[in-house]
Amino acid sequence: MKSIISTGQGRLHLIQSAIAIKEQGVDVEVITGWVPGKHFPDKFINAMGKLVGRSNLAYGLRKRSPKGFPREQIRTCSFSEFYIQFLFILTGKKVLTRDKAARMGWKAFGTESRKYIRNSQIFHVRSGAGRAGAIEKARAQGMKIVVDHSIAHPSEIKRQLDKLLSDSKDSKFINISDGFWNNVLKDCEEADVVLVNSDYVKDTFVAQGFAADKIKVIHLGIDESFHSLKQSYESGTIRLVFTGNFGVRKGAHLIVAAIEQLLKKDFPFTLDVIGNVSNEFAIPDWFRNHPGITLHGSMPQDQLKTFLAKSDLYIFPTYVEGAAQSVKEAMAAGLPVITTVNSGAPVTHMENGFLIPDDNAEALAAAIEQLSADPALRKEMGLKAAETIRTGHTWERYAQEVTELYKSMINA
Repeated sequence: MKSIISTGQGRLHLIQSAIAIKEQGVDVEVITGWVPGKHFPDKFINAMGKLVGRSNLAYGLRKRSPKGFPREQIRTCSFSEFYIQFLFILTGKKVLTRDKAARMGWKAFGTESRKYIRNSQIFHVRSGAGRAGAIEKARAQGMKIVVDHSIAHPSEIKRQLDKLLSDSKDSKFINISDGFWNNVLKDCEEADVVLVNSDYVKDTFVAQGFAADKIKVIHLGIDESFHSLKQSYESGTIRLVFTGNFGVRKGAHLIVAAIEQLLKKDFPFTLDVIGNVSNEFAIPDWFRNHPGITLHGSMPQDQLKTFLAKSDLYIFPTYVEGAAQSVKEAMAAGLPVITTVNSGAPVTHMENGFLIPDDNAEALAAAIEQLSADPALRKEMGLKAAETIRTGHTWERYAQEVTELYKSMINA
């Protein structure tokens, strides 16, 4: 059995998916963007990355050719990679809209990928990367089509993010009439199966008229190195941690507001923010300069794990996701997490985590206070969270379920 996995522009989880599926005995080829050879030093790659706001570009690109996957089974679409980055530079100069740049860049990827679509039974493609005849060619060759979609339906994204702009009918964050999102939905409509990573994502598609039996939920795995990192639940000053892009979609402004409320009560805490800090909103100087708050920026996973091990509470008040891997990593580590149902993470309220309403800084602050005062509950939640991920969210289980899905489609 053979599967071609097309990642589209930059989606790294599909590389890990390919490794895991290959270990189940499936013959897998990957179509992805530029994979720099060893003769390109990291300093050179990072210098290029700075042009598009990605100062640690080499770290991400090296992940496209991991040790666990043969280089000769990776097909590169280098032209479309450079092309879309050039287009995004033009958007920064107001020459193109971001939507038009995305449509042109993803169309280029679909066009370039077509030459690699051959001799397979399954075409497993990231939503948006099937345009420009990619899905059409796979279908003409008799392949079954799996479209991999990793975030809520665009209508749900718009509904959620419109909460950030209550006085405006049109969201500046997403417009479902944008051509890019229309292309994403066309891929989903043309699929035999839409593969999603959480029940939350499936529910958003069913709410928009997709047949429930067309949407298959298979949970992405979490690397075993995250399992049970936290060994002690005793704490003096409560240590909060956030990981991910610190921007409005993930509720960064709500964290700022919740911390402001806690400071008024002289609540003792530290907060580590790990990940890129978005320029979508102005972070107050008092927040940046507070001695207990550290904005670390991005860091390698091994360094990240040390923060998960020593922290007491993980906070992630997101508006909309697919299934936030960052939340699942914290759960795997044994941290009690405070998040929203929209994270898509496998959290059951007051059992293996704490769910709060979205768009609600007061609820976030109250949850922090409640869990900070109850170390026994934090420990119980953290241990159950770790068990949830350890037993149900492994890459081996993911690959087994995807392999069974492939077989059922081929034999249908």
